Amino acid sequence: MNFKLFFPAGYSISDILDDNIDVDVILENENVYVITLFTLDNIKKLMNSSTDSYFWASDMLVIKDLSPQTIEKAVSEIVADQTLTLESIGSYIGKINEVFSYKNKLLTFNSIPHFGTVTDDW
Repeated sequence: MNFKLFFPAGYSISDILDDNIDVDVILENENVYVITLFTLDNIKKLMNSSTDSYFWASDMLVIKDLSPQTIEKAVSEIVADQTLTLESIGSYIGKINEVFSYKNKLLTFNSIPHFGTVTDDW
């Protein structure tokens, strides 16, 4: 199934090996899921800066790095995997027209840019 990646806060990564970012995964059937991507170095840094003996995050997916290529590859593998679903990794947040509202335009899968952000001119 085709998908698009949308970054609600923009794609702004300071270190692809040590960061985290929220991404909306938009499927061709117009379902939208939210996932928070982490790197192992980022989790280690967050744990070392906390007094807690654990780390957790809802909708968490750990990937090797946060380069656009790795993000694309990881989501593509998940979408293609018949034993894994986006709902088991992230959260379903609605259909495109329920999640996105831009200048009172009706948005569709085709009108949302791949690797888009809210600053893009739709």
